[in-house]
Amino acid sequence: MAADKVDGRRERSKRTRAAIVGALTALLDEGRIEPTAVDIAKRADVAVRSIAQHFASREELLLAVAAHHAGRLEHEPFDAKLPLEQRMDLFATQRARELEASRAMRGAAAVVLARSPGVARALHVASERRRAEAARVFAAEIAASPEPRATERSLALVTSGRAWDAVRTELGLGTKAARDQLVILLRSTLGR
Repeated sequence: MAADKVDGRRERSKRTRAAIVGALTALLDEGRIEPTAVDIAKRADVAVRSIAQHFASREELLLAVAAHHAGRLEHEPFDAKLPLEQRMDLFATQRARELEASRAMRGAAAVVLARSPGVARALHVASERRRAEAARVFAAEIAASPEPRATERSLALVTSGRAWDAVRTELGLGTKAARDQLVILLRSTLGR
């Protein structure tokens, strides 16, 4: 009977933690870059003190949200042996969807980046994952280029979150136009 109580508490704790992470994720998705603990608690339908009971710091909460968000973006890799035009189209569509869905997360991370080594590491890991994916998808073109390392770096740059954000905000392009611009950048970078 005592084990049932512990398991019940553990399950409630998991649900509360998930509700808090889900609430902050939703608030960030809505563009609320720095919601208060009261905002998060209200959205999660929990007491404000529950946030502190489940997360030792705001950084810990942000890292949990980043992990949750990364899980939402998981996708099946496509065949890197497809024709180049098809790969560029599939890659641009997939990357545009991922980068657009992550805009608010990048904005929130930028606010705390300087004072949060954990968030800086999480951003670096996400960036490296995206870089490696681009390198895998376009490995043949990178290898055939006159300067493979420079081509790989350029590819990482033009397919990055910062480049996407610049295309969306500084150039004022909508998501479809930004995705189409990404294809143009891929062609240029890969010398096609």
